Amino acid sequence: MLGGTSMVGHGIDSILFKLRPGETVLVEYSSVSSPELLLYLMCRRCMERGRPILIDDISDTFAEYVVRLDLMGLNTDDLLKVPVIKIGGNREVGNVLGKVGVDKYSLDFKYYEKIYEKVVPKEVICNPVLGIYKLFVALERQEVIRLVRNISMFVGKKSRFALYFINRDVMEKKVPELLDLLEETASTVLQWNADKGKYRLRTLKAANDEIMGSNISLRFRDIAGI
Repeated sequence: MLGGTSMVGHGIDSILFKLRPGETVLVEYSSVSSPELLLYLMCRRCMERGRPILIDDISDTFAEYVVRLDLMGLNTDDLLKVPVIKIGGNREVGNVLGKVGVDKYSLDFKYYEKIYEKVVPKEVICNPVLGIYKLFVALERQEVIRLVRNISMFVGKKSRFALYFINRDVMEKKVPELLDLLEETASTVLQWNADKGKYRLRTLKAANDEIMGSNISLRFRDIAGI
């Protein structure tokens, strides 16, 4: 439900397209909530509305998402056309436009930004960032603080709005204090959950007051477009 009205199919538009240029958005999900379905829906809606997308794929997370979507019986042909910047990993899945190495679990943001500036279109892009929590749980504390600081520097970068997909269960067990810090740094915090055949996207914090408290409920058929 969103604003008291039943929302299916395109209901996600009411949140996704109200995110503002320059936003850094946390998308917190549980280990059993199938976040790949949310990515699938976001990308499909952006493509249908002619909005550019760029995926940051950390440690082959995008490849994992695509495999699971295939197993669910969903057509991933269009998803595999989406531009991708790979950060670590070795599975080239999607339309890979650039690669950033991860040396001893450290990430060179200056090199990443060079690739980003080369491939970013003139229009504001939707920029899902997949798998960054894998770096958080592997990094030394000093590198963790550096990574959070670099992420915070991207807040306000008007060429995009970035959505950092974060496994909340892993973060709460491994680095619980870091999740609080990321929530404070982010301009908007979304939560994706699954329960009894329904998927729910909630807005816990928002830069745009219009979406504050939004709660969208979807079934698989809504996401798949059946």
